[in-house]
Amino acid sequence: MHVKRPLLKVIRAKCIDCCCGDRAEVKHCPVTDCDLHPYRLGKNPFNAGREISQERRDAASVRIRAYHSRMKNAAETA
Repeated sequence: MHVKRPLLKVIRAKCIDCCCGDRAEVKHCPVTDCDLHPYRLGKNPFNAGREISQERRDAASVRIRAYHSRMKNAAETA
C-alpha cells in the first residue's frame, strides 16, 4: 500500500535508499547524471522562490505585532 507524500520527500527517500541508508552520503553523491540528483537534498533548485513586496512585508509585520500584543494582554489578564 502506498502513502501519499510530498514528491521531494519521496525523491529524498529514494536517494537515501540508493546510498544504502547513509543519509550523509546523499549530500556527497557522485552520480551527477541521475535525474534525481538536483532534487536529492529535498529542494527544487529550479524553483527560484517568490519575491515578497515591501507592502506585503509591512502588512505581515503589523499582523505579527498585533498578534503578539493580544497574546501578551491575554497572559497578563490570566
